[in-house]
Amino acid sequence: MKRSIIIVVFLVLCIVAFADFVEIAPGGKYFEHKDKSLIPLGFNDALPWPSLSPLLMGDIKAGERYFEKLKEYGVNVLRIMFEYSQDKNNLTAFEDPLGERNPIVIETWDRIVNLAEKYDIYLIITPWDPFWGYENWETNPYNIKNEGTISSLKYFLTDEKTIENAKNRFKFMIDRYGDSDKILAWELNNEIELWYGRIFNKPDSVIAREVKNWIKEMSSYIREYEMKKFGQTHLITVSTAAPALTGTLANILYDQTYLDFVTTHFYYDTIKQYTEPLKIAEDVTMNIRYHNYIFNDSVPFMDSESGPINNWPLRADQDVKSYKAFSWSHIASGGTGIGLRWPYTIPHKMPSYLLDVIKAVRAFVEDNINWLYFKGVNLDDFTKIECSADEYFFTNSGNSVIETTQIIGWVCSNGKELGNVSITFEDLHDGVFSFEAWDTDEGTIFYTNEYESNEGEITVQLETDKVDFAIKLYEKDE
Repeated sequence: MKRSIIIVVFLVLCIVAFADFVEIAPGGKYFEHKDKSLIPLGFNDALPWPSLSPLLMGDIKAGERYFEKLKEYGVNVLRIMFEYSQDKNNLTAFEDPLGERNPIVIETWDRIVNLAEKYDIYLIITPWDPFWGYENWETNPYNIKNEGTISSLKYFLTDEKTIENAKNRFKFMIDRYGDSDKILAWELNNEIELWYGRIFNKPDSVIAREVKNWIKEMSSYIREYEMKKFGQTHLITVSTAAPALTGTLANILYDQTYLDFVTTHFYYDTIKQYTEPLKIAEDVTMNIRYHNYIFNDSVPFMDSESGPINNWPLRADQDVKSYKAFSWSHIASGGTGIGLRWPYTIPHKMPSYLLDVIKAVRAFVEDNINWLYFKGVNLDDFTKIECSADEYFFTNSGNSVIETTQIIGWVCSNGKELGNVSITFEDLHDGVFSFEAWDTDEGTIFYTNEYESNEGEITVQLETDKVDFAIKLYEKDE
């Protein structure tokens, strides 16, 4: 009896010893860690790119400076592929040949996770880089000609030996890094419907069946193994190449049975070009609204890869305008955070002028909105706006569609002063509200006032020489 009690106490202590993992916040729109909201503000990075490559070379001080800089600018999330196979020599492949692990990649990830823990940077990690895996198939370790398991990536999701290898890779990642509370999510695969399906002209019905079975098997394996090991599980997600899915693929990939949330890649034509900020904002908002409708505003949804893929590098001033439009419309319309930019710059890293955009958003999200319970319900159909500019865009979202007590929003012109701006909010809770107008360059409030809702309405009027600004409206006693 005494021995049984000792064993139980030991097991409890082992579970308690592990840090609490990131969860989905009670409101469903954002994430939560240690009772605090986590709003993803970040971008994509990769092992051989300029920012992380020093860690490949063992330059810990340079890596430390990079993570210090991220912290300074308010970055809190990086999405990184566990291996990045752009180099045909497979210098940053995890295995080459399969089963033979690359110690340089492992040591680099040890350093990344250590720095992420030190500087409070959360990681979305996906184990494979299928784009370069497809492009460099002749040297891909999975190629049967290279002692791999398959003759083509189209068999990646169905071949038994490849599936076993995938489980072994996840097991390694969990064993080595899974006890870290800075793992925001395991991303099962990148652009899963494209690189194993559509690129090979498979019918959507076939892709859906293969994806469904593979996600079920991988997710079940990860959850069972992590529960046994930690007594809790990390969040699990997947990404799609298509900005939005419909039909059979939507039925499968938007099913939350084996996924905690889904991300897509917002590569609309306007975003591929990155030259028309208002049209970028329109497409971002359209996609956020579509998915929030699909998910009933109950789970996180965000872009996890986007940028001027067809038109880079851009002039800094143009890039900033477009990145601001993407980021602010993403969060203001009801998206989870600001999306995760793929740099598309030379050198290929996020320059300070783009990090400044993140820094301003970081200041905006600090206070006065209860993000843990904020649902980000889009309110564009229930809000009226007029301004002096001849062409403009406005989007906003709130904690509910009726009896609303908290709202965020963003308005932008075509480059001209907004001038006289009038915004009427409807279906508000009866009470006194504080209104804040935010400078999106400086991350500071430039106008604030108090208003009392009258039959559920408040009209805010202000004059400004700005071409865009963000807003908050929140009940004072909320």
